Amino acid sequence: MIIIYILTILSIITFLVAVISKIIRISSAPVHLRWELYPVPHEGGGKAKYGGSRLEEPDWWEKKIHKDSLGELKVMVPEIVFLKGVWEHNKQLWLGSYPFHFALYLFIANIALFTLVTFLKLIGYDIFLSNNIFGQIIYYAIFIFAWTGSILGLIGTIRLLFSRTVDPNLSKYSSASHYFNILFIGSLYLTVFLWLISGRNFVAEMANFYYGLVTFSTAIEIPIVAYWHIILSLLFIAYLPFTHMSHFFTKYFTYHQVRWEDEPNIPSSKLNKKLSEQLNFPVSWAAPHIGADGTKSWLAIATEIPQKEK
Repeated sequence: MIIIYILTILSIITFLVAVISKIIRISSAPVHLRWELYPVPHEGGGKAKYGGSRLEEPDWWEKKIHKDSLGELKVMVPEIVFLKGVWEHNKQLWLGSYPFHFALYLFIANIALFTLVTFLKLIGYDIFLSNNIFGQIIYYAIFIFAWTGSILGLIGTIRLLFSRTVDPNLSKYSSASHYFNILFIGSLYLTVFLWLISGRNFVAEMANFYYGLVTFSTAIEIPIVAYWHIILSLLFIAYLPFTHMSHFFTKYFTYHQVRWEDEPNIPSSKLNKKLSEQLNFPVSWAAPHIGADGTKSWLAIATEIPQKEK
């Protein structure tokens, strides 16, 4: 069991280091080209309702910017919780993708609940032994989330594998890693499902594991299928940030620094300083019409008079 505890710590450290390093790298990258498609959800003053923006106003760059955070949430929550974009653009893919992702949300919710149970037990309050209504709510919530998540996850896994194999619009763009990742996550759903149908007390055994993890107790007993689930989960946690599945946090930058970024380029601003630095970057594009030779800067290319085509 000690080996499992050590693997847990290493997996969490690997996950955190990889995610933080990727966030730092993306945050320090050059300013991205904006989409400049309106309306932008955080546009204040009610202009987003009809597709407008503050650019309609005279001397807009001199006026204070009012951002509507609620407007962003109205777009983000349906996208995150219900995969609204997938539903609108590919309903067949949504039929597999939504239960597949929603099952992950339920499993993550269970991690939070188990963490809460462990914290309360550490301070001397075992909610599963107190027979109070709060403990019963937590217990059955975990139990329902585990059953619902494992079943929905397996349905989503099968449906996604079917879609990526049969649908030519998906199969031609599906690499081996896509299938591997689906099967990997599917194995997490399968092991929980097998644990639940084994007749053992999933909630109590997993709660004991969490408590043993923070106390390094060697007296914790869990079934073989639990070992499989925990080991696969830990490997997945360490593996996740190094894959395209890291979109669970990099998508934030796609929305806020590409799709919705509309900060005005005002002289002496931070954005202006960044862009001034980037204009001096050398250009090495191979396209002949750019006229780049690896030494000319963006500023030089953008301001020189184009030569007449021969």
